Amino acid sequence: MKKFALGVAAVALVSSSVSAQDAAAPAAATQPAVVEVPAPAAAPQNLSLAAGTPITLAVAEEVSSSTHRAGNTFKLTVLNDVSVGSTVVIPRGTPASAVITWRTGKGAFGKSGKLEFDLTHIDLGGRAVPVKGSFRQEGEGNTVATGVGVIAIGIFAGFITGKRARLPQGRELMSQLAQETPFTADGELLAEFDDKAALAAAEAKTPYGQCKATAGAESNPKKREKRLEDCQKERMD
Repeated sequence: MKKFALGVAAVALVSSSVSAQDAAAPAAATQPAVVEVPAPAAAPQNLSLAAGTPITLAVAEEVSSSTHRAGNTFKLTVLNDVSVGSTVVIPRGTPASAVITWRTGKGAFGKSGKLEFDLTHIDLGGRAVPVKGSFRQEGEGNTVATGVGVIAIGIFAGFITGKRARLPQGRELMSQLAQETPFTADGELLAEFDDKAALAAAEAKTPYGQCKATAGAESNPKKREKRLEDCQKERMD
């Protein structure tokens, strides 16, 4: 009888051990596996060029006081790559534009032709990036003819003329970026960049642009037209 009781107790102990193991197994199986997730890569940072960044331009076509008038535009190109760090944002060869603000042809008594012009913008993929720079080009006077003209008598002195103002192709001109300009990390203009607003803001800061704005506010059409013509005769300081 005693042996029988011990046998029953042993069977009960084994059953309890198995039951305990079975109860513990699901608990272990429900523990989530630890998965290491890599940190997200940092987003590429946008780039920008500061206002006043120097950009060298080269005249792409000959400009002359004999062939060009006030209000005419002419083409230039960017001479060297412009970069932010190692990223080129304005490649050399990028087209640029300028506008003639005042012009006189060669005149009598050795007076030479004169041109005044403003650099206006760089064309990046059909979008304008405003630049600034104002210049005057004067033709060289004909010193020999002028000397003769001084002692010439009467109307013949009026036949002595000066030389035209001329900008040869390849002439280098220094411009500056008119305002801070944003680019993507790949060197492209940001989609949010409003080139029309940027051009208007840049022109509004020039004497020529201020003169045009004042003239445009004139309500009388004839006076407005006259004042706009006067704007093209303004001189640089």
